[in-house]
Amino acid sequence: MPSAYYTCNLIPVDLVTRNGYAPRWLGNYLLDPSSPARREALSIHPMTCPYVTRLVSAADALLCAAPEGDCLIVPGGCDAMRRLGDLLAATYPGRVFVLAMPRASGEGAARSLAADLARLDQWLAELAAGAGPAAPASDAHCEAESSTIMELPALDYPSTPRTGGAFVVAGPLSDNFLLRLIDDLGPGIAGLESCTSPDRWRPLAAAPAAITQLAGASPAGAAASDAEGYFSLASEALAIGMCPRRSTADRRDHLARRLDEAQPGSVIYARQSFCDPGAYDALIVAELAEERGLPFLEIEAGFPFEASGPLRTRVEAFLEAQLLDDDLLDDDLMEEED
Repeated sequence: MPSAYYTCNLIPVDLVTRNGYAPRWLGNYLLDPSSPARREALSIHPMTCPYVTRLVSAADALLCAAPEGDCLIVPGGCDAMRRLGDLLAATYPGRVFVLAMPRASGEGAARSLAADLARLDQWLAELAAGAGPAAPASDAHCEAESSTIMELPALDYPSTPRTGGAFVVAGPLSDNFLLRLIDDLGPGIAGLESCTSPDRWRPLAAAPAAITQLAGASPAGAAASDAEGYFSLASEALAIGMCPRRSTADRRDHLARRLDEAQPGSVIYARQSFCDPGAYDALIVAELAEERGLPFLEIEAGFPFEASGPLRTRVEAFLEAQLLDDDLLDDDLMEEED
């Protein structure tokens, strides 16, 4: 089965599986930094966020050696990701699809994304036919196999989220090392807001009902009557994927709602260097934490997450201070009761 690598969860993976492709998150294929680079390896400006920089190398290595049927889907949510898509599309013509991601979620934005999803569906069908793989399986067969062929982000909560813990806001995380570090230090995790958070990839990976509205098992020649099915897919993706590219009141309201639902005891923001949308998020999260009287810590993290000694020390000191404050508060309350 050919592989369709993707750089962001904001794609309905059922569009991929129904065309006979195995969806694989590109973040699971990062190169070992110590491995020698190919002589003609692609590169991107070093002052680009580490997520995009590392994905360029991974995609280049995979597409260079992969069968012709393998492809890459790049939802272009930010300028850096769109440059990644353009670079790889120019290097591997016909094997890279750049999906424009709106910065809003109104009906017009959803209609625009729906049209692009229809083009993606058609592109995958034509690519599969040109590469000569087996014909796409039936919807029922795709549903049965999807759990074994999908490769989703490995990030998950190390324990059940609980109130009073730390709420983490971060760019894409490749694993749950940061979450385990916080969990091991005592306060636990109240919630995670990240594009690789299970709160996002699980709903997006679930088979949406809108897929069943599309014509037949094969999308080749998808008709205009399918427009509402694509619109439903687009609307769902935009509603779930309220990511930092939405530096608007919608994004702020989304983060405020997540914090209020989680009821954390503190907030940690893990910012990636050279990430412009993340810089907007940092300001919003700091303001929301201050409004709620929550201790706030901002750290800079790489991709994959790198727990250097100084960074680990900062996180430990921050969390230990919160635990100490809680202990002192408990002592004060006990003295008042006495």
